[in-house]
Formats: sequence, structure tokens, C-alpha cells
Amino acid sequence: MMRVVSRLAAVAVLAGAVACSKDSTGPGSNNNGSAVGSYYGVYGASNGSASVGGTVIIIIATGGSVTGTLTPMGGSGVSLTGTYTSGSGAVSVSGGGHSLSGTLSNGAIDGNYSGPGGQSGKFGSRHGDTSSDVVLFCGGYDGDSQGVWNLAKAGNTLVGAYADDGGGSAQLNGTVSGSAISITFSGGTASGTLLTATSMGGTWTAGTDSGTWAGVAPCP
Repeated sequence: MMRVVSRLAAVAVLAGAVACSKDSTGPGSNNNGSAVGSYYGVYGASNGSASVGGTVIIIIATGGSVTGTLTPMGGSGVSLTGTYTSGSGAVSVSGGGHSLSGTLSNGAIDGNYSGPGGQSGKFGSRHGDTSSDVVLFCGGYDGDSQGVWNLAKAGNTLVGAYADDGGGSAQLNGTVSGSAISITFSGGTASGTLLTATSMGGTWTAGTDSGTWAGVAPCP
């Protein structure tokens, strides 16, 4: 995986359309009150020496069967299959050495990712009636630490994940107000700007560490 300096150089070009906002309805359902539908998202993971990431689509069908596609940045799509449990909202899919387990709540499926080569991390996704409802931004962060920084934008909400080159990952959750971005994650916060419909960037802080982040859509 290329160092984040190269990733940030790529996203520095800072070039999805801005998605339409939808109201969520409650735990274990999408925005239409049913689990059935498509969830578009991103993931970030690390094996302790390098970080990786990409996009994921999870499709829940009537009856609880689940299919999907995971696409590493710069790679080919991998087919996923799995199950959805209505009582708990649990979603589990796997394929090609990749595995995701999460919980459906309020139109989102978030959870844990594991993959080839000892990769482990997080993923975040949001329901959309069409792929244009959720814009997927992929990029990286730099500074006192480096890694992958990926976000899914649905209306004025952001979900996603970061993964550190040296190991460790966490989910990203945030909001967009006008062009201003506010993000929280375990141990820190980030702020930024939606520069265009296809680019965003800003700064992050975690304790005494800090740096910059950036992302572009569509994911490469």
C-alpha cells in the first residue's frame, strides 16, 4: 500500500455529487422502515505496517439473505454473501478472504472488518435508494501518524473509518453544515471543509497528535 503522502498527493487534486438528505426511522431499519435495501459505505484497515481501504456495498434482501461487493482502492471488486438477523439487527458478510460484521441501526450498518494478510479495521455504510444517494470519499491522513481516511456522505451525515499504517483503526462519524465538516472518532476530533461535491479535507487532533486529512469522490 502506498504511503499516505502519495495518497494525499493524489487527493490534493481535490476534485459523487452532494447527496440528498433522508430521515432515518429507528433501530434495525433503513430510511423506509424496512431492513431491505442497499447500504453504501467504506472501510479502513491495517496489518500493523500498512493501511488499506476501499468501498463496500451491502444488499439485504427479503428473508434476510445478504449479498454485496467489496472493492479495495485500486483493486477489483470481491463478491460477498451473508445473513441479516432481524431481531438483533446483526449483519455478517464474507468473501474472498474479507469479512464484515456489523449492526443495522437508523439506516446505517457499521462494524468490524477483517481481511487478507492480517488486516483488521472498521467499516461504515448508509442506506440509499440509489448509489447517488451516498457519496463515497477515499483518501488519507498525515501528520504525527499516517494512514487511510475514508468517508461516506449521506445528506448532511458522514460515516466511515480510518486506519493507521502502524496499526489501529476506528470509525468516523460526523456532520456537514453548509461546507463545514465536523467529525468525531475514538480519542479525537477532526474538522474540515467540503471543498467541492467531489473533494473534502481538513485537520485532525488526537491527544497531543495532529495532522491533515483529505478525500475525493469517486474512490479510486
